[in-house]
Amino acid sequence: MKALMRPRTNRDDYHTMSREQQVNLIRLRTGHNRLNAHMNRKFKLAPSPTCACGQEDQTAEHILQRCPLLDEERKEVWPSPIPLQTKLYGSRQELKKTTTFITSAGLIV
Repeated sequence: MKALMRPRTNRDDYHTMSREQQVNLIRLRTGHNRLNAHMNRKFKLAPSPTCACGQEDQTAEHILQRCPLLDEERKEVWPSPIPLQTKLYGSRQELKKTTTFITSAGLIV
């Protein structure tokens, strides 16, 4: 009965996404993911924290913003540069683009 009397709350953009999309975003936001930097430093499961491109550590910021190996996929999803903050915390459209990018890049975060 109490549940019926409570006012309905509107769901934010993050909570309207699928469970898989939410998990990917949380992992990217927090840094607790399966990218080399975290897997090497925290669990010693990756031989090196460095990305396959060899330029810097494989972090969420690196793969979303700068990794040269993912330039084509990044330009398909975001034709013009977008700040990292928008990619991880923006509108539903931006969050959807981020999860699409992760999927099209073949990354498991």
